[in-house]
Amino acid sequence: MKIAPQLSDVKILKDSRDYPWMFGMLVDRYQEVFLRKGLHVLRSRDDAEDAVQDTFIKIYKYADKFTEKKGASFQSWAYKILINTCYDYTAQKTINSSRIKLMDFTDLDISRSVEFVPDTERVSFVRSVLTRLPKRLSRLLSLYFFEDKSYKEIASLEHISLSAVRSGLYRARRQFKDYALKMI
Repeated sequence: MKIAPQLSDVKILKDSRDYPWMFGMLVDRYQEVFLRKGLHVLRSRDDAEDAVQDTFIKIYKYADKFTEKKGASFQSWAYKILINTCYDYTAQKTINSSRIKLMDFTDLDISRSVEFVPDTERVSFVRSVLTRLPKRLSRLLSLYFFEDKSYKEIASLEHISLSAVRSGLYRARRQFKDYALKMI
């Protein structure tokens, strides 16, 4: 009896548009490795499971956007979606957390304006300013200020150079300050 060759990820992804049940093959193939990566990034099983589920939804939803190119595999595309989803979870959890560690407003020269504002209003204020920043800059600020990540750790997590982290955080702080001052 001849065994059919294993279908490629790309073939399964393309065929799952006509045969949705085939997408389950990708889920079976990647669920455990995605969960391990999600646990590593989020450090919470519940959050990791939610992020993995959202990742598969996004992969299915945006399957048409995947194009096979030299040096770009389905696996790298799917991992990028997973990592970005995990970062979104981290940022959202950090922003919504009641244990949020607020930025040092003295560096932003707006400390006098927010000094006597209750903590819940400060959290709301910081959240509203962060939502106005570009997603990448907001994520850099969240990783640095809220999660106490070093420049080196951020560079590793974001797959960027140390100089890109430095310049990104500089731009993020400057934009945060500009938006914050306009809102006061």
